Amino acid sequence: MSRPGAVGALLAALPVVLSLCGCGGGEPNKRQQAVANITSDTAVLEEASSAANAVIRNNMDCDTVNAALPEANHKLDEASSRIRTPAGKATLESIRAQVRAIAQNCPPGDVVRQQPPPP
Repeated sequence: MSRPGAVGALLAALPVVLSLCGCGGGEPNKRQQAVANITSDTAVLEEASSAANAVIRNNMDCDTVNAALPEANHKLDEASSRIRTPAGKATLESIRAQVRAIAQNCPPGDVVRQQPPPP
């Protein structure tokens, strides 16, 4: 499952990136490169956020978090070398921060955190 918010934010940044890099003018190569970079980042972030979602979605079950954490960290590390745009890097760091916070709350060996009673 992908993070539509993260990917959507990256796509929403497209006009800003195009205007900041001067790609709105008469140089189609710069514009095409910017679009290619954003398209690439979107695909990379979908894959990384899918693995991170396994951690985020199960944050109350530390056993599941600890099982999914190595794969999520691997995908995030792999993605960091493939991200091309500043917006993509910021999005990746945001996802990484969420995974890191959950990992800190689930040390190895902690099976299930205390859940509040239902209302």
